[in-house]
Amino acid sequence: MKKIIVTGATGFLGSNLIEELIDQDGYYVYAFSSRGDELQKDNKSGNVHFFHKDSLFSEDLSEILKDAFIINCAFPRNSTGTGMADGLRYIHNVFSISRTAGAKAIVNISSQSVYSQKRNELATEMTQVCLESPYAVGKFATELMLEDACRGTKMVYTNLRMASLIGPGFDQRIVNRLTKQALEGEAILVVRSNQHFGFLDIEDAVRAILALINTSTNTWKPIYNVGNGKEYSIEDIVKCISYVFNENNLNAPKICIKEGDGYGSTGVSYQSLNCDTGYKPEIMLEDSVRQILYYLQVK
Repeated sequence: MKKIIVTGATGFLGSNLIEELIDQDGYYVYAFSSRGDELQKDNKSGNVHFFHKDSLFSEDLSEILKDAFIINCAFPRNSTGTGMADGLRYIHNVFSISRTAGAKAIVNISSQSVYSQKRNELATEMTQVCLESPYAVGKFATELMLEDACRGTKMVYTNLRMASLIGPGFDQRIVNRLTKQALEGEAILVVRSNQHFGFLDIEDAVRAILALINTSTNTWKPIYNVGNGKEYSIEDIVKCISYVFNENNLNAPKICIKEGDGYGSTGVSYQSLNCDTGYKPEIMLEDSVRQILYYLQVK
């Protein structure tokens, strides 16, 4: 069985990844989170074990890192400067202990935010890095730390620069917020502009990671972009929500339109990952909206 170490195990991506790994044969998962001890008490799965995030640095657990795949989903999202520093220190320690213990490979979850948000095309791996926010600086810092940790070792690594994740329960995303507004009968303000957004459904994000760890590490590149190869305006998103509402016999959202001057794109390509692993995104925006709507209706 492949040993999979997941940090940030209770985050949006980490928790969905573990849920998928639990349902598949051939993996044993060691999941690390600040809530690890609590989760292990209720854990009934035979192929996953939860630990407190700091347990990773215990001598008692050093053996589990040998020849393991490390999936680093940990990152101090929406934190203060002190919180960001503490989070980056934790990630640095994860990479360091993985090197010392002889891990097989590390997959670091990075972000499309390392590219300019004012770009006019889908980002590829050849797009120049342009750090425009503290979040982007933090994500790029993890990439540099990983490169340094793996230098001079046999440990293979890659950074997945993912598009903005969407899916049920991740309410900070604009798709989730607009779907909730529409369900509650609130009018949606559409600011018509040249600004476009790129998304990646959580199911496709998990599928991308699995495609990578089931491909020979000899073919891995240091950077892969992971998006769905599309970009959407606010009007596109609202039209998609209206379509899903109509097919579910729900009142279409009320829309107010005004002109704006926004521009840029957060869309991301996936062609390099497709070339090396055969990965293709399967969840279209309307599928994501259907799942988000269902979640909002039953929660």
